[in-house]
Amino acid sequence: MKRLEVRRHATRDPQEDRLSPEGRSQAEALGRQAAGARYDVVFVSPAARAAETAAWFLRGAGLVLPDHEVVAGLAGQDSSGGSPEGMAAGLRALLDRVPGGGRGIAFGHTPLVERGAFGLTGREIEPLAECEGIVVTQADDGSITVEETRLPR
Repeated sequence: MKRLEVRRHATRDPQEDRLSPEGRSQAEALGRQAAGARYDVVFVSPAARAAETAAWFLRGAGLVLPDHEVVAGLAGQDSSGGSPEGMAAGLRALLDRVPGGGRGIAFGHTPLVERGAFGLTGREIEPLAECEGIVVTQADDGSITVEETRLPR
């Protein structure tokens, strides 16, 4: 079995491609909730706010940066124009890069996560708030399940 968390970035600065002070706190608090978890790989979109979310998340979790990569498809566009099928294929490709028995995390954008979930399951999910996302789990038999990860309101 292996897992890939796919989360929307934290609250951004309205004027620039970076996190707001609230977003930095939000990402660090999310990391504290994940303390004790192990991540084998981290993926981020090309946007600075996604990379910054990952950095503050890892800081909050007390983790050092594992293997990592900037993935253009996490920006929500691909050769399919960002279709649910294309987004699902991109998520499957990232999941394939998580080692067996391992766990990865990806920070991207809305509507990538929602479209990817729809492409994987055929069911729509409500729009995600900052730092919310999905966990894609692949069982040893190859079957895939998707669960939403919502933050308390």
